[in-house]
Amino acid sequence: MPLGYDIYPDIGLLYIRGQGAITQRQRMSTMLAWLREPEYQNCRDVLVDLADVTTTPKVSELRELLAMLKQERPARGPRRVAVVTSKPIAFAVARTFAQLVRLRGLPLDVKVFMNPRRAWTWLRPEAPLFQLR
Repeated sequence: MPLGYDIYPDIGLLYIRGQGAITQRQRMSTMLAWLREPEYQNCRDVLVDLADVTTTPKVSELRELLAMLKQERPARGPRRVAVVTSKPIAFAVARTFAQLVRLRGLPLDVKVFMNPRRAWTWLRPEAPLFQLR
């Protein structure tokens, strides 16, 4: 699957990872799935790893994602989102997403990084580096 996620309830983390080409349908269905996970509401942070993704969404698709997020997002859940990209175009699109989140008034602080270590340090400055389990 090009887009997937894991919830680590013991550390309150939603970890999203992408690989290869991702369609808007995959983005929408995966986002809806994690928003409906019972453990989602106990997550403090989100780490999104898009370093191995080969496609980027259009601005209209970002708006569609945000509309669904605004409608489906539970009252409780993560407040900080660190997005990791590896390509300049993906970095720019992710920054556009962060700006749209602010403009829509969603209670999320989204930052974009090209370095996973910096992303983790921003999310959890006092915690050891996150290792996949």
